[in-house]
Amino acid sequence: MNQYEVKTYATKAQALVCKQKLERGTYYLSHGEYERPTYRVRKTRNSDDYYIRAEYFYYSGTFYAKQSGPMLEY
Repeated sequence: MNQYEVKTYATKAQALVCKQKLERGTYYLSHGEYERPTYRVRKTRNSDDYYIRAEYFYYSGTFYAKQSGPMLEY
């Protein structure tokens, strides 16, 4: 994984509630991004926990594009 802690949820219902909150509200696009991220609830491998994955979409050839992946808790 990486050096940050990934937020996990005990049930899929808890993750879906958080996902709904993420999909509402204002989202500011970064340079080269053409739509807000798509959030998906995924099951953690070899565990009964769930996490939220953010998938970012960028125009090709743009600099400093984020990687899609699990949402991180800082």
